[in-house]
Amino acid sequence: MKRPRLIAFCVFSMSMLMLSVAGSGFVLSQPSEEIRQAFFQDMQKSGDEIRQLSESIMPLFADMAKNMQPKVMAAITERMKDTSTPPTEEEMIKLGQDIAVDGFIEMRKPLNEKATEFLSEEGRQKMHLRAFQAKMGLMERLEATDNPDAIEMAMQFHFTQLMCGYPDFLELSPEQRELVTQQQKETQIELQMLQLQVAKRRQAEAMQKAETDEERERISRTLESNSDDVIKAFAPEMKKLLIKGHEDFMRVLTDAQKAKIKTVMADLPDYIMNMLADMDKGGDMSNVLNSWVPGMGAPGVNPNREAPRERTNTGGGRAFPN
Repeated sequence: MKRPRLIAFCVFSMSMLMLSVAGSGFVLSQPSEEIRQAFFQDMQKSGDEIRQLSESIMPLFADMAKNMQPKVMAAITERMKDTSTPPTEEEMIKLGQDIAVDGFIEMRKPLNEKATEFLSEEGRQKMHLRAFQAKMGLMERLEATDNPDAIEMAMQFHFTQLMCGYPDFLELSPEQRELVTQQQKETQIELQMLQLQVAKRRQAEAMQKAETDEERERISRTLESNSDDVIKAFAPEMKKLLIKGHEDFMRVLTDAQKAKIKTVMADLPDYIMNMLADMDKGGDMSNVLNSWVPGMGAPGVNPNREAPRERTNTGGGRAFPN
């Protein structure tokens, strides 16, 4: 691939990663009124105050996107100076992905500051807790499902925690935080590379059937509007990456930290319980996917709920003692 074309494709891959933010921030698109009200009540905030939080966050993403492209271009240009070992297309894309994911990780501090400003420190911690409970519940069940909606939701929560970090109650040590962050980063890059590969392959296959520029333009528009089909196409591989990332995370934790997780998972708010129950039944989760608000939990606890399924983590890897 010629240099201008390669650079253009690397920049395109950054755009794909930026688009993934749309479904993975503090609020997913078009939540139902019931979910909105439960979230507002749980956070003890009005709808206007939550909207102000969302609006205050958007400039942070705009600044990050503005600053990211020059960094990517500079890194690509520097790498291409070494003509003795020409970079492969995959290497160059990964280089850009690495810089992009670092940018999202750097968002943790300003995002959490904004959340504290609007929700208070207690509210910020509750938001983190709800997102963590939902993700853990999904991950505990992910191996038993092939539902692409459930897999996509697990991916979205993975990305949310990549940006916002893990809840304070875990009390991760500095070394653990570093390891977990590196795990999250590696998993996110692998997920994004997989999505790009699938999208590129589908586009190449479709374009082979085109005979005119008009047909190629029409196919391109169709592929862009059918992003859900791309998600479904790489859902099985995405599931494997998410499970591996989750197991790597669990191996970093001490027995005491795992006990804390067990305690918070025994006290799920009603909405998270209902979401997980739908997943257990193999039902359609697309409505949940389009309406879930990270941090939202319907107040109250159902005393008749079943105890959460315990999961045993096997295999090698680094573990921390108590």
